[in-house]
Amino acid sequence: MDGINIPNLAGYVSIKEAADILGVSDKRVYQYVMSGRLPAQKVGHILILPEEEVRRFKPGPSGRTRTKAPAWRTYRSRGKLLTTEINVQVRAGQQEKLIDKLKVIQKEGKHTFPGTVARYIIKGNDELTALQILLIWKDTEMPEEPTRQDDLAAFQEEMADVLDWRTAQYDTNEAIIHT
Repeated sequence: MDGINIPNLAGYVSIKEAADILGVSDKRVYQYVMSGRLPAQKVGHILILPEEEVRRFKPGPSGRTRTKAPAWRTYRSRGKLLTTEINVQVRAGQQEKLIDKLKVIQKEGKHTFPGTVARYIIKGNDELTALQILLIWKDTEMPEEPTRQDDLAAFQEEMADVLDWRTAQYDTNEAIIHT
């Protein structure tokens, strides 16, 4: 119901706010409510949820849960798997802004580093004063060095106000085994 103002009731959140808190879609929150996993109250034609209940709620893992861990294996192509690891400091006091920027990057599908088979941005510590960026490439699909540098420069430029790139340490290595 776009365009409807939801009254700001202390201690309650809308479906959309609950979805943002939980990191799921609005539709998924409705499913949790309809299945009885999350309590909700109707105010007119709008559902509201107790904020404390939403914050305590733990959505289950999506898909099937694994019954056994995948086995180690070697890369069986004529190529290699390469990893690029970047460790960089978060600028003081920019933790919230960093998280907001990463959410926008995710939502808009930006900075995908074409040629990667996996990408991770990892908290360096609980205080989020450092990040580890891990890019996994197939060398047969990895773009040429100038293209990779251009992609990285665009990412660095967008994140320059929250990450101190002068502190960045870069390392590229070959994966020996993986899952």
